[in-house]
Amino acid sequence: MKGIHVSVMTDEVLEVLADIREGWVVDGTVGQAGHALEILRATPPEVRLLAFDRDPQAIEESERKLAPFAKRVRFFQRGYEDLPEVLEQAEIKAVDRILLDLGLSTTQLDSDRGFAFDHDAPLDMQFDPDGGLPAARMIRRISEKTLARDLKELGQVPASRRLARVLKERSRRGAMETVADFVDACREVLGPRVRKMDSATLPAMVVRILTNRELERLDRFLACLPDILSPGGKVAVLSYHSGEDGRVKRAFRSLAVEGGWSLPYKKGLKPSMEEVSRNRRARSARMRVAVREEVGS
Repeated sequence: MKGIHVSVMTDEVLEVLADIREGWVVDGTVGQAGHALEILRATPPEVRLLAFDRDPQAIEESERKLAPFAKRVRFFQRGYEDLPEVLEQAEIKAVDRILLDLGLSTTQLDSDRGFAFDHDAPLDMQFDPDGGLPAARMIRRISEKTLARDLKELGQVPASRRLARVLKERSRRGAMETVADFVDACREVLGPRVRKMDSATLPAMVVRILTNRELERLDRFLACLPDILSPGGKVAVLSYHSGEDGRVKRAFRSLAVEGGWSLPYKKGLKPSMEEVSRNRRARSARMRVAVREEVGS
């Protein structure tokens, strides 16, 4: 049964990004188009949307959901870090609002690419299935030392060195090819649960990040913001773990210190208790916002 994707912090996203009467909005991780649909509903026809996603299934699903607004939307099966190149090709000088939601969508969780534990699948974890090395091959190639470090630093995974050793040993003998293989290794080392979560949850998050080079892509995006966001423009980033959130926080603060940018919220916005009670996936979300100041302000 396919799941129903519930977008996180939609009210907050609309308050920050849907306050324009014309211009370009970018959804850099359109997924199942939950945020994009609400932004289009809340803004006049003069506001147009650039929808990005590396996942071809996500692009297909979002095209279907946004069909009533087809004249206002352009789709790109590209990563958000490619925004400068895409804007140049499209002859768009700058955009006015940008949203990144760095969480997994139901498109990924329902796929056969190994993002979920409720059904076995190849250990792939690629957002773009044609985009590089699947997770099984990444584990085979990465050094044990680097894997242990990243499990500890990115996921705060206990017994990270032992888990890295077991993952590498099983990989070398061809026993790290499926989700079931990965979950079995995590449970052997960590037991059934870690901090009230399935013990494979945090290691899987780290492996997914490494497989998709997510932090490198996020750094590239953050570095290009001064080149693509128009004066008066706003960018909002939803992140779900400290590695992502820390990068966004540091980049936004650096922009503000350099001048010409402001941060309307001192801390990352959190979902309400009511939202978390309705949608458990929202519990770790943080949204940070940066505003490029108007020329002459």
